[in-house]
Amino acid sequence: MKKRWLVLILALVAIAVVAVVAVMVFKDKSQNDLLISEINALSESNVNTDVKAEGQYGVVEKLVKEDYKLYIESVNKLRENYEKLTQIKVINLENYQNDGPEFTESLGTLNGIKEENKQIFDTLNSLVNESKIEERISSNGLESRYANMYKNILKDIKVEEGINALKEMDAKYDAYNDSLIAVLNYMKENGNEWFIENNTLKSKSQTFIDTYNDMVQKTNIEL
Repeated sequence: MKKRWLVLILALVAIAVVAVVAVMVFKDKSQNDLLISEINALSESNVNTDVKAEGQYGVVEKLVKEDYKLYIESVNKLRENYEKLTQIKVINLENYQNDGPEFTESLGTLNGIKEENKQIFDTLNSLVNESKIEERISSNGLESRYANMYKNILKDIKVEEGINALKEMDAKYDAYNDSLIAVLNYMKENGNEWFIENNTLKSKSQTFIDTYNDMVQKTNIEL
């Protein structure tokens, strides 16, 4: 499986907030500098949520770190699910014999991945949803200028761009998943139409074979 997409997505959220935050003028420069330092230290391997800054700066730091940690965890979970999906071998005679004709295990796994990925994107969308951002600001008691700082940092670390890139990638994996599910459901619904003989999938219905072959062809999606 190609993994350049992950590098791209993580690059999109590379921490570089110095330019945005540093131009703001605050009375407590030391706290501002500490906040900048902590945010710029975040990376894929450094997603700690320890808060070093104090007061409203500390609240901004807390929110950004929590958001970033959730983002990275979501990216990593999607990566695991995508890799699992590409490694699952369900369109083959062995699986037809072991799990057919109901395909309870295979369909359970595929539908489970599909549902979990949907939940992950619901979580990711909450990171950039304006109303959800305002809820976090309100519940944490951020004053106006610090609320703007928090919003600016989210823009600067390009969380939304990263999520949009993930959505484009997910569309391919979701289509692949759907194509596998479609084949298995077709075989499940037509369990009396097929059988395996001499290590070959056979059917007395040419229509079944033609439809099956066409559906299998549609699983050849480049990921």
